[in-house]
Amino acid sequence: MATQTTGPLKAGDLAAALEAISRLQREVDWLRSKADIADLIVSYARACDRGNDPVMLRPLFTDDAIWECAGFGRYQGGDMVAAALKGIAGEKIWWSLHNMISPQIEILSPDTAKAFWYLWEAATIPNEHSGDPEAYWIGGTYDAAFRKVGGKWLISEMELKLNMASPASHAWVEKRFPDGTRKQPYFKILKEGTYYWCACGKSATQPFCDGSHNEAGRVKPQEFTVAEDGLQVLCGCRYSKTKPYCDGSHLNLKLKPSGAAGAG
Repeated sequence: MATQTTGPLKAGDLAAALEAISRLQREVDWLRSKADIADLIVSYARACDRGNDPVMLRPLFTDDAIWECAGFGRYQGGDMVAAALKGIAGEKIWWSLHNMISPQIEILSPDTAKAFWYLWEAATIPNEHSGDPEAYWIGGTYDAAFRKVGGKWLISEMELKLNMASPASHAWVEKRFPDGTRKQPYFKILKEGTYYWCACGKSATQPFCDGSHNEAGRVKPQEFTVAEDGLQVLCGCRYSKTKPYCDGSHLNLKLKPSGAAGAG
């Protein structure tokens, strides 16, 4: 029986084989990175559902990480993010069950990535007037950036955009967000245009001016412009450093001021 033999491997064939191996390795690395980031998102959700446990949260963020959400503030630095999220849980989110839905992960380079996903959350938060625990449905979206540090994917930036926070007893058609008060912000869907935010606290049309400042001394309303239709989160406590917009000051979190960005 004749044995089939082949000639010596040509340089072109070797180059093609090496390129195929390299391409396969890149695809494996790409899939592994997407899987690692998906696991990271789940780890974040699990930490949130344990009262925003800082011991679980801190290892998920880079040292220079940023976390923000209109109405809850903006915080910078991994330690500060973990501490702020723990404080938010103590003040506003007493129990939660996070469902992170349909994460869309994009690998930008071997060491950077970004992702978008939906949030659907069952939660217990204090009623804005009585302070009693109340069942809520919370919906929103996350935008996040990731960076590989020491061979491990970590969260470098994260922004939660709320679309609704509705009491289960009313649902979003009747009440899309909690009522604004002096202890929490006003969530308002505003159309493009110019508005006047009440700075004196006397207006009967909070958070907008109704002219009551004329009898409240020299405090004047603050004019602001909305560039496009959408959700605006306006300060109710009047301690915000970004008036008329909320910066999370109403939460009164006991954090080191040197580490917080836009929260007091």
